Amino acid sequence: MESYISSLHAEKVGLFEELNIKFNKSFNFIVGPNGSGKTSILRCIALLLHGDALKKSRYGEDSELWINIKYNEESYRIGMGKGWVRDFDNYRQAAVKEWVLPPSENGLISLSPGQIEQRGAKFCPLILGAYRRIDYKKIEGTKRELSPREQSANYRLDGIGNLEGTSLPEVKQWIINRIFAIHQDWAKVERENWDWFIENLPLVTPKGSKLEYIEISRHFEPVFSLNDVKCYLEELSGGYQAVMSLLFGIFNWIEGINDEDEGRIAKNAIGTVIIDELDVHMHPEWQFTIKGALEKIFPKLQFITTTHSPHLISMARPNEIIILPEFSRIINVEATSRTFSGWSTDQILQDIMRVKSLENKLYSKFFNEARKCIEQKDIEGLNRIIVKLKEISHPSDTIVKQLEINRATLKLEDEE
Repeated sequence: MESYISSLHAEKVGLFEELNIKFNKSFNFIVGPNGSGKTSILRCIALLLHGDALKKSRYGEDSELWINIKYNEESYRIGMGKGWVRDFDNYRQAAVKEWVLPPSENGLISLSPGQIEQRGAKFCPLILGAYRRIDYKKIEGTKRELSPREQSANYRLDGIGNLEGTSLPEVKQWIINRIFAIHQDWAKVERENWDWFIENLPLVTPKGSKLEYIEISRHFEPVFSLNDVKCYLEELSGGYQAVMSLLFGIFNWIEGINDEDEGRIAKNAIGTVIIDELDVHMHPEWQFTIKGALEKIFPKLQFITTTHSPHLISMARPNEIIILPEFSRIINVEATSRTFSGWSTDQILQDIMRVKSLENKLYSKFFNEARKCIEQKDIEGLNRIIVKLKEISHPSDTIVKQLEINRATLKLEDEE
């Protein structure tokens, strides 16, 4: 079984005059300059999950918006074709004039957002916004969980809210419910998923640190041990909270929307997880390991995520990086086949993220001054620059060593 988004098309939606983007079935990192539309792409997908969500954007006349998905042996196109929108020029007040199905091609089955499950396509992506801190919430006890159909409807309706941070997964409540459930005879899936989480917890902690689940206190508070010090969930650092929120949010979604036990097991679960800024709050150590951890824990899921992290970009495999152009209202992109594992952080920042301020870094300023000193054969000035560079550079910096060689050469020439 498989379920993933293969492409997105938008025309006259938000700031996009036209957008066409292709995704692969595993990891997709959307990267590019600031303001290039990374989060807006995720927003376009969220708009299509529920009819009420469509009003939360701006549209032009003859606007189109759809995604192509693959669900088992069938291919679907979910969205709206030309002529669907009323009050298109009224910002965030647009309404559905009529449910105009998107054009079908190559055997695609066209559906409106309200028809997603009518053909058996249980399409319900999880959308997680950039806010992933776990704020304190008093839990009174276990809570009855909604049916898979009800939870799927809520996830689709809350997609935009999750992206904007106005709606957040109930991570803490899920932990309480699961600790209660795993001791029940009927909870085979819940036990298997909890054991799978505990087994893989070392994968999502920085090297040299140790995080363990301890217990639920008498006041219904999850207690953990971080490097042998007991702490509550909300006392974990921002990085740990971000990772725990991410993982528990995915487990909660998997168990909540599926009605068959096989699909509720994390190792077997299919579907799409959409994450804005995967790297948020994460120490670089985490940024190097989080992708591998997610692939190990949820091997059949598709991930579509934005990132500003050169470390995540450097860890991606071929066809996992989607590079957006700079400030364009017309975008036609797909993943690049190349990798960037051999690129330096600055090279990724400059050539992929289009960061222009690197040239103003103090290191670069001193280096440019050193080059001028060499050209002018100013040994005294070069001495001063080398001293300044040593104060801010790594002890093994090769540029400083090269400048010292240049200085020695200038001295020999001066003596001759």
